[in-house]
Amino acid sequence: MTAATGTDSLSAECTVAREPGYGDMHAWCRQTKDVPLPHSTGILLVARCRCSCHRAGSTS
Repeated sequence: MTAATGTDSLSAECTVAREPGYGDMHAWCRQTKDVPLPHSTGILLVARCRCSCHRAGSTS
């Protein structure tokens, strides 16, 4: 096993975009906000992508 590299909080698109030649994949990311599990408090169905390309304009 290897240590976690911090990619576990990135969407699939932003993970691929880190590879050379795939930088345009950041625009394809659809995980731009947290999606809560219906009828729950504090449980996320889908967490937003934590990529730095989304942080600047993020409001939620």
